Amino acid sequence: MKNINAMKKLHLLLLLTATFTLFSCEKSIEEPARLLLAEAQELYAADEYNSARILIDSISMTYPKAYKTRREAEILRREVMLKEKQRDVEYFTGMYDMLVERRDSLVTGFTFNKDAQYQDMGYYTVPSQAIALNPFNSFLRASVKENGDAYLASYYRGAKISHKTLKVSSGESFVICENPFSSRSYWYLGVYNERRDYRYGADDGVMDFIASATDPVKVNISGEQGKYEYMLRDDDAKAIKRVIELSNLLKMVEEARSMRDEAQRSLDFLIKSQQRSQENATEASVQ
Repeated sequence: MKNINAMKKLHLLLLLTATFTLFSCEKSIEEPARLLLAEAQELYAADEYNSARILIDSISMTYPKAYKTRREAEILRREVMLKEKQRDVEYFTGMYDMLVERRDSLVTGFTFNKDAQYQDMGYYTVPSQAIALNPFNSFLRASVKENGDAYLASYYRGAKISHKTLKVSSGESFVICENPFSSRSYWYLGVYNERRDYRYGADDGVMDFIASATDPVKVNISGEQGKYEYMLRDDDAKAIKRVIELSNLLKMVEEARSMRDEAQRSLDFLIKSQQRSQENATEASVQ
């Protein structure tokens, strides 16, 4: 009987020892991890979301067996990500609204053209470059679409030369652009017209050259059947510069819109993910 009691006491002692050892081991793992979690929580409260997320990541990497703390850290991570996305949405929305305000102010100096029946996107031009005001002039006309894509049209009126090469020069400097993406010829008011279109950004720097020139700009166009040159009017040079300015602003508006929408999609996804997690946790507790 004494042996049995001794065995029971020994078994109890071993069980208590194992429990204490396990508790001590768990405590030694969890405690340093919880210190990092506490620091991450402080950073989160101070709106230092990126730093908080870095600390949370370090908990998983440094203390992979600190399961309790890691579960709490994961909850905090979701809160951090949610706050980050909310901040992103606010930031990009503010940026977009500011750029739209600038755009709306700038376009008041432009003419907007759009044929709703045939065009998905309208375009802006400077009033002085209206075709009706230049029926017989050879000139360079700039335009920009609503999405910021800008173009330069070379209009030539006179004897047929089938021009495709555009050269602009100022002083000793010049740039040359060849092979327009669009070409057409037609008669207008009894005058032969040639129109060649070049895309801004694929025009070998012609538009930027004109916009930055400090001296008068000479335009030289040439083709298989001849060539022609003229001095670019100051109003046309200013119009090209204004179109470039609007093009850059419209591109910024589109980029800000895209970033805002992407941030909103990410935020919506996180909110739905959290809702599903909460619903699953509620169902598990009920069961």
